[in-house]
Amino acid sequence: MEQKPRLVEDHIRKNKRDTFIICMFMVVLLFSIIFAIGWLLGYPPIITMAIGLPIALLYIFITYSFSVQSVIAAAAARPANPQNRDEKMLMYKVDEMSLAAGLPTPKVYVQDSHDINAFATGHKPDDAIICATSGAIQKLNPEELEGVIGHEMSHIMNRDILVMTVTVGVVGAIALLAEIAIRALLFGGGRGGKKGEGGGILILVALVFIVLAPIFSRLTYLAISRRREYLADADGAYLTRNPEGLAKALEKIKADIPDDPKGSKTVAPLYIANPFKRGLKDSIWSTHPPIDERIKRLRSM
Repeated sequence: MEQKPRLVEDHIRKNKRDTFIICMFMVVLLFSIIFAIGWLLGYPPIITMAIGLPIALLYIFITYSFSVQSVIAAAAARPANPQNRDEKMLMYKVDEMSLAAGLPTPKVYVQDSHDINAFATGHKPDDAIICATSGAIQKLNPEELEGVIGHEMSHIMNRDILVMTVTVGVVGAIALLAEIAIRALLFGGGRGGKKGEGGGILILVALVFIVLAPIFSRLTYLAISRRREYLADADGAYLTRNPEGLAKALEKIKADIPDDPKGSKTVAPLYIANPFKRGLKDSIWSTHPPIDERIKRLRSM
């Protein structure tokens, strides 16, 4: 715990670098699938390239501009009510953790759900949002709630929120484009019958890419999410100086099987635990690392 301050700046620098690399990767992937669709539909490569790249960049810009509002809408969240005693406690804990992190106090939202959960979103610390479920507010004691808020504050401190928030939209766009392309090809054909020598192989390659692109982009996104959850657990324990608080909260989260998930599955990786299915085993398809492993790591600190 004492060596943690020397690692925080390294984490931030690494996350900023990773964020840039991931965003560029997503731009390339989005452009590539647009190019593959254009080629399959028979458009000249130069035209497809000239149109595809601006569309990809424009979509990333739009996703960046409206990503926070989209996440809040997808989660069906609302601003916390300071007149409510429980929600006022949540606001106090957020303020306390922002002071510990040396960051501006995020806006506080509440998602009306019996599930014990929370997430952070935003572009940067100045416009960050922390949202907790009503179940978390009611079922966690102050020590456990502080541990959860410390975890979410760490996502903000380490600049995780931008890449995770923007990538939600890009992964969704890639999946939607792939579905549109497959439907268009099934019902409208492709390349206008101009296959030429070797054209059939190129069409097959393009189709395989269109099918695999959304899978690959989602796997990349999920891998990023799992790795950053471990970092946020450790950094949250540093902020609270109490790893046991978050460990106990995770135990309650593990036992609290979701019975009324709210919002959209597209934002599930943003939460401290999947609101639709608890990750009890390690899997490449998991949005989060196994809860037992997270608890074990916290208690070994």
